[in-house]
Amino acid sequence: MRGRASSLFLTGTALLTMASAAAAQEATPPTDAQSGQASAQDIVVTGTRIVRDGYTAPTPVTVASTEELVKATPSNIPDALNKLPQFQNSSSPSRSSMNFANTAAHGNVLNLRGVGPLRTLILFDGQRVAPTTYLGTVDVNVIPNLLIQRVDVVTGGASAAYGSDAVSGVVNFVLDKKFTGLTGVAQGSTSQRGDNQGYRFGIAGGFDFGGDRGHLLLSAETFKNNGMLRSDRKLGRGAYSYVGSTVGCTNPNAAADPTACSPGGTLNPYMIASGVTLSAASEYGKITSGPFTNYRFDANGALVPFSNGTATGSPGYFVGGDGYAISPDTQAVAPLHTYQAFGRASWDFTPDVTGYVQGSFSRSDLSYTSLANSLVPPTAATLYSGNPYLPAELQAAFSPTSQSITLARYGANSPRPHTTERTDYWMVNAGFEGTLADKWKWNVAFNHGDSNFSVAQEGVWDWQHFYAATDAVRNGSGQTVCRASLSADPTIAARYANCQPFNLLATGDAYASQPGYDYVVGTSRYRARIWQNALSASIQGALFDLPAGPVDVALGAEYRRQSLRLTSNANPADLDTTAERSAYFAGLRGVPSSVYHYWLTNVGEASGDLSVKEVFGELAVPLLKDQPFAQELSLNAAGRYTDYSTSGSVKTWKLGATWKPISDLLLRGSVSRDIRAPNLFELFAGDQSAISLLVDPVSGITANVPQVTGGNPDLKPEKADTLTFGAVITPSFLPGLSLSVDYYRIKIKDAIGTLSLTQIVNNCSQSGGTAPECALVTRDTPTSFPSQIRVAPANIAFLETSGIDFDASYRTELAGGNLGLRLYASYLDTYQTQQSSTAPVLEYAGTSTISSTPEGRPRWRGTLSVNYEIGRVGVFLNQQLIGKVKLGIPGGLENGLGQTIGAVDYTDMTLSYRLPVANGHVEFFGTVNNLFDKDPPLIPGTIPGVNIATNFALYDTVGRAFTGGIRFKF
Repeated sequence: MRGRASSLFLTGTALLTMASAAAAQEATPPTDAQSGQASAQDIVVTGTRIVRDGYTAPTPVTVASTEELVKATPSNIPDALNKLPQFQNSSSPSRSSMNFANTAAHGNVLNLRGVGPLRTLILFDGQRVAPTTYLGTVDVNVIPNLLIQRVDVVTGGASAAYGSDAVSGVVNFVLDKKFTGLTGVAQGSTSQRGDNQGYRFGIAGGFDFGGDRGHLLLSAETFKNNGMLRSDRKLGRGAYSYVGSTVGCTNPNAAADPTACSPGGTLNPYMIASGVTLSAASEYGKITSGPFTNYRFDANGALVPFSNGTATGSPGYFVGGDGYAISPDTQAVAPLHTYQAFGRASWDFTPDVTGYVQGSFSRSDLSYTSLANSLVPPTAATLYSGNPYLPAELQAAFSPTSQSITLARYGANSPRPHTTERTDYWMVNAGFEGTLADKWKWNVAFNHGDSNFSVAQEGVWDWQHFYAATDAVRNGSGQTVCRASLSADPTIAARYANCQPFNLLATGDAYASQPGYDYVVGTSRYRARIWQNALSASIQGALFDLPAGPVDVALGAEYRRQSLRLTSNANPADLDTTAERSAYFAGLRGVPSSVYHYWLTNVGEASGDLSVKEVFGELAVPLLKDQPFAQELSLNAAGRYTDYSTSGSVKTWKLGATWKPISDLLLRGSVSRDIRAPNLFELFAGDQSAISLLVDPVSGITANVPQVTGGNPDLKPEKADTLTFGAVITPSFLPGLSLSVDYYRIKIKDAIGTLSLTQIVNNCSQSGGTAPECALVTRDTPTSFPSQIRVAPANIAFLETSGIDFDASYRTELAGGNLGLRLYASYLDTYQTQQSSTAPVLEYAGTSTISSTPEGRPRWRGTLSVNYEIGRVGVFLNQQLIGKVKLGIPGGLENGLGQTIGAVDYTDMTLSYRLPVANGHVEFFGTVNNLFDKDPPLIPGTIPGVNIATNFALYDTVGRAFTGGIRFKF
C-alpha cells in the first residue's frame, strides 16, 4: 500500500479510527434509530438461494443503499454504481464513443470486474432481466429508480444459484415491496460551463387495501440530460494524437525486427502531437489520382497544391497542412431522456399464500451527432471528364488515357449525421409465494421481458444515390443531369428518373443547400426485438436439525425461452455476391468494392431462438455452533444442470464455507464453476459492416479498412473457475463497525472472443502468408491495401483476473449528530487475456490502454463517503480515487509509451436540509460533483480527434457540475 494509490484506503482507515475514538470518548449509547442504521448491513441479500445474512454469506456481497447512491450521484442509480470500484469500463452516455451508430453499446451497461457486461447478470428484485439490446446486454436505464431500496452486488461467480452470465457476479436491484406512503423527487442540473443541463422528476406511492390483505405500488419518473460536444472542452479541440517521432525512419535489419519503423517500434517511438491531420483527404477535396494529383480545392473552389504539413513518424499523419481532422462537433456526452412507469399489486389469499403481479414500461431515448460524411479511401469519389461541375482548367487537362479524377473529401460544411436510439422495454412478472408448515418457503413465478430497440441515423451518404448523383453530365438540351437517368436500359433510367445531380465541389452554404445533397443522403435504420419468457419454481426449508442447527435445502427448476429478430434497411448480406452488387449498382460508374448501402452504418439482420431448461439445488449444513474457536462453522454447496437448445448441456457448481472462530471475526470462502452461454446475436448475427483505421505492414498505407463481422452458430458456453476467500470483522468493542476483506480470482477458458483487425493483419504478415488469419484478409493484389477484413467470434480466448476487495462501514453518534462512514476499495492484482492459443498472454492490470475505445484498469480504485446529520442539516462528502496507470498498448508496439498517469481523485459534496411536514418530510438538497473542477489528464489515442483526448472510461470529462432539488417522503 505505497504511494498515492493507497491514499484513499489509508484516509478511510484514519477516519474510521478517529470517528471510533471520538465515539468512545463520548461514550454515548446508540439510539434505536442508530441501532437500525448500524444493522442496516444485516439485511437478507442476494448471493444464495438459501436466506443468508449479507455479511455471513459464503460469497462476498456488497450492499449499497439507494439513499447513499443518490447522495453521491443524484442523476440516477446506474451512474452512482459506476463510481464503485467493482465496476470497470462500463458503458454510459458519458463513457462511450459516439462516432458510429452500428452497435448497440451506448446505454448504461454495467461491467462488473471489467470482464465484459455479458458476464454480469442483472436482476430486478431477484428476477433475471431480459436483454434490452440485440448484443445481449442490459441497459439498466430501463429499471425504475424510485422504489429501489438497495442494490446488491455479488462479487463472485454465482451461476449455480442464478444460471448463465453470472461469471463476474450479479447486480440485483432490490425493490422495496413493503413501502407505504408517498415519495418523490424534483431536481435540475447543469455543468459549470453551462452544458450538460438536465432534470429529473419522479413520484411513487405504496398503499394498503382490502383490509391490509393487499398492497399496491405505483411509480412514474423521467430523467433528461442534454449532453455536450467534444468541442465544448479543450481536450476535444486540439486534434491530439500519438504519432511516431522518427520522420523518414529506415530499418537496417528488417528481417530481425520488421516493425522497427512502425509507429511505436524500436526505431520510431511514440510522441504526443497536437493539430494532427490526415493526408488521405482534405476539407474541400483532394485529388488522389488523375490530372492535378496532389492538388486540392480550397474554400473558394480554386485548385491549389496540396501541402502535407510537417511530417511525423506515422504514415499519413502530419501536423498542420491541408489534410483533414475529424470534427470536434460530435458528441462527448450523448443527450439522454428516459421515462419509467411501474406498478405492483399483491394479495394475501391466506396467511400462507400471497399472489402478486407487477409490470413496468421504460423508454430510453439517446441522440447524438456522429462523424461527418466523408470520402476517404477506399471510399473516395470518381469524377469523370464531361462532368459540368469540373473547373475548366481541370477539364482541359484530361487526355485520352486519363479521363477521370479521384476525389477524397472530408465532409466540410455538410450537416453531421444525427442518430437517435430508442429502447422501449416492457417487463411483466406474476406469481405466488407462500409457506408450508412454517418451515418451508415456496414460490412459482412467470416473467416476461420484451425490448424493442430501434436506431435511425439520418443524413448519411446513400451510396447508390451518391454515385448516381456525382456522375453528372449534360443531356441533349444542355441540362445537367445524372448520367444514369440517360441509360439505354429502361429499368435503370426509371430507377434514377428522380436523381438530382450533386456538385461535390461546392463550398460554403451552397454545398448542403443544393437539391442534390438531399438526394445523396438518407437514413440507415435497424430495429431489434428481443423477448424472453421464463417460468420458475422453487422451494426451500429445513430438512432436519443437527446439533449446530437446521440443514437447509433449496430446490428449483426454470424454463426460459429467448427470441431475437433484427431487421435492417442496410443489410450487408444483400450485397455480398458479385451478382447482387452488380444488380444494385447497375448503371453506375466508379463504385468502390468496399461500399454497401450507406456510409458506415450497415447493420446485418439476425434471427434466432433458444430455450433453456434448468434444475438446481443448494444445501447449507451447519457443522459447529457455540464451540471454542467455532461459534459457527458451516458448509454450503450448490449445483445446477442446464440444457441449451443451441449448445447442449452444461453443469455448474459452487462449494462454500463460513467459519466464525470468535464473535468478532468471520472467515468465508468459495470455489465455483460458472458459465456464460453464447447469446442469440453471437450465434445468429448476419454480416455487419464497419470501418477502422489500419496501419498496414504489407502496403505501408494507413487508411480506413472495411470490416465485416458475423455470428457463429457453433459457439459453446464459456467456462469460468472462481475462487474467493476473505474475512469479515465486526468488533464487539466498537458497535456499528464492519470491515470485510475478500480475495477473488476468476479464470475464464473457451472465452468467446475475436481477434482485432491489427492482430489479424499482423499475424498473417508475420507468418509470411501461411497463418489461418490470412483467409480473413482480402487484397486486390498481394501487396495492396486490404479491401476487406472479416471478423467472427469463436471460443478461442482466455481471461484471468484477481484482486482484493475492501468494504468498511461505521455508524455512530458524534457531537450530537449521526455520523456514517463507508469505504469501498479494490486492488487489482492481475488482468490477463489471451486472444487465441497462439497469441501471447497480455497483462492489463495497472494499464490505461491507448485506443479509439480506451479502457483503464488501475490497480487501486476506491470511494470513501462521509455522511453527517445533525438536526435538520446533512453534509455528505464522497471521495473517489482512481489509482495511477501506465499508458500502453498491450500486445502492440509501445516504444515511447509507458508514462505513468498519477492517481486522480474526485470530490462530490451534498448539502441537505430536511423539513418535517405532516407525517413525513421535505428535503432540500444541493450537490456539487467534481467539486474542485479537476481536468482529465491528456491521453490521446492513435487517431486524431476520434474521441476527446483522455481515457473517458476512467476520468470525468464534464468538470464541476451542480444539481439542486427537493425530495419528499410522507
